[in-house]
Amino acid sequence: MIAVDDLPGCFYGFPMLPSGRFSGPEGFKLAWHYPGKICDPDSVDRTDMKDEEAVLKDFLHRFFPGLYISTNLLKTCLYTNSPDEHFIIDFLPGFEQRVVVAAGFSGHGFKFASAFGEILSEMAIHGKTNMPVGFLGIQRFA
Repeated sequence: MIAVDDLPGCFYGFPMLPSGRFSGPEGFKLAWHYPGKICDPDSVDRTDMKDEEAVLKDFLHRFFPGLYISTNLLKTCLYTNSPDEHFIIDFLPGFEQRVVVAAGFSGHGFKFASAFGEILSEMAIHGKTNMPVGFLGIQRFA
């Protein structure tokens, strides 16, 4: 992930993957992760993305000169954010560490699935994890 001083959020990408082995459009994926407009997921305006495309193209020109040839596809991602934009991983209060809760993974959480799967299994089986996830506790919102 790369943060750019004059823009909110950060950028990330995935390399071109072999054609035929993966579904979806072929090409380099670049994404701009930032707090967007609050919206109703049933009525998202996905028609005018020229401003977002311009930001992505500018990013490519600044950090990967010569890479951009053309835009293949633009998509809007929807995801939930906690007030501090971090996930929630904790034991459910009042259940004496018998129920593990994980939330806030929609949209970009899949990138962390393997790590959080390991953490959650440790918590469920052993009642704790040695991973530094205390800052993701639900009590931070109390």
